[in-house]
Amino acid sequence: MAVNFLILIILGLAWGLSFTLGKIAITAGGTPIGLTFWQSLFSGLILLAYVFFRHGKIIIPKTMFLPIVIITFLSVVIPNIIFYACVAYLDAGVLSISVSVIPLFTYLIALGLRMDKFKVRRVIGLITGFCALLILILPENSLPDKRDIPWVLLALNCALCYALENIYIDRLELQNFGPIRLVCAVSFVSAIITFFLSIVMNQFFILKPTNLYLFISTLGLGFISASAYSIFIYLIGRAGSVFSSQVGYLVTFFGVVWGIIILGESHSLFVWVSLVLIMMGIFLVQPRKAS
Repeated sequence: MAVNFLILIILGLAWGLSFTLGKIAITAGGTPIGLTFWQSLFSGLILLAYVFFRHGKIIIPKTMFLPIVIITFLSVVIPNIIFYACVAYLDAGVLSISVSVIPLFTYLIALGLRMDKFKVRRVIGLITGFCALLILILPENSLPDKRDIPWVLLALNCALCYALENIYIDRLELQNFGPIRLVCAVSFVSAIITFFLSIVMNQFFILKPTNLYLFISTLGLGFISASAYSIFIYLIGRAGSVFSSQVGYLVTFFGVVWGIIILGESHSLFVWVSLVLIMMGIFLVQPRKAS
């Protein structure tokens, strides 16, 4: 049990750090589409090495081609570009709170599609979470600049994309195509799409060690993308999905903490109240049994 908690904390630390690394990468001259390309490429290469080590090859069934493209847009291309666009204007801590509402959106969509049952506790969690968002954006002194509100609202679309991805994968037959191989394929498809998109949109850049902050932060983002997800899959197999889902609390918490430690961010009382309410909302919305 102690090992499981240690893994959970490591995952929270790693994924929480991605918000700060994204902020550093953008500040150091990275572009949203260009960073998405490099992150996808590095993540794909790391996962490809792992897949070849474990399986010797990666075979993609033809029936998985379209699902991989759909998942690529929902899990990487759209949310990553939005994330990097928003992180230029928002504190890393505020962004981590904004993106943390994935379980709330997932349950809301599942209710609408009748994939899940109405439960009072989980609906109270929804209401609590959305009250937290209102506390984050409405009070006069909540955010450093009221002009940040549109960026918070845009960042919520990251959570919406991930929620739609959750729903889509839940209905998808993976046909023995494991999750790590799926993410490996998605990473390379994302790299191809964002490479050409970055050229067209004039956002491509060569990653050079001479720009040390951009170089290290981008490598870090790619490494976290690949390794943290692989460890997360391992933790689900070791401790179960309900225990593993608690990483969401730690990602949000450490997203705020890393911003304070590395970037010197400070937050208003409203932001802290929003953080607590978001965590309460996620706690209430989470299922109590693994499906």
